[in-house]
Amino acid sequence: MTNTSVPQPESVPQPDKEPSYPPTKEDYRDLIEHHYLIRAFTFFPLIIVAVSMYMDADYGPLHFLTGVAMNVGVLATCLTVPLAIPVMIRDAREARERGVDKAIPRRRLWKVAGRVAISLAFGASSIAYLTPLVRDATDGSRNVTVTSCTNTVAQRQQRTGSRGRSRVINYEVYEITMQLADGSTRVQDMRLHPRDNETASSQAVYDVLYEACVTNPGTTGMTLEIMPHSWTILTARLD
Repeated sequence: MTNTSVPQPESVPQPDKEPSYPPTKEDYRDLIEHHYLIRAFTFFPLIIVAVSMYMDADYGPLHFLTGVAMNVGVLATCLTVPLAIPVMIRDAREARERGVDKAIPRRRLWKVAGRVAISLAFGASSIAYLTPLVRDATDGSRNVTVTSCTNTVAQRQQRTGSRGRSRVINYEVYEITMQLADGSTRVQDMRLHPRDNETASSQAVYDVLYEACVTNPGTTGMTLEIMPHSWTILTARLD
């Protein structure tokens, strides 16, 4: 009986693999350290928004100015997203190539998608609010004559809190109906009481509206200086 052996193929040398190590704190730090400047660009306009909300008034020139500042701040924040997207995509690619935690690339790409969606929603909203304000700044204010004003107490709701922990607050306002000299009607809300920190110009407008619409409804006329597109009431006087 003859023994025959099958020739074995020569083993092909495998290239040395670079050893894989668990990600270190330095790996994570390298992936985020260059985001700080972008974060500064993102959050600085939000400071303007916060200051504008704190300084806002119901009426007067300050209400118009803070409305412009607030919406410009939101829009500027949304416009920083194109700065962040290339960096976040590059980080995801680097994390994949370096073998750092596989969750990092996916997390970064989800953040890109989330930021784009949020920026589009808030950007569209701020443009919608900003457009009449810009037109007002271009066209200027004008006077309108209110022949009579009446009111009803109306219920309103406001949702506060974060998702899953939100709650609804019910409150009351005066819903005032103004009959204008040109035959048109203007309906808007007015607080039952002015705010404690109301500015002098805003308080003056509130007092006139209260006198004409609440104290003497239907019998007292007014002259209002308004921004026509946003209907911001700058000044008011009784006729």
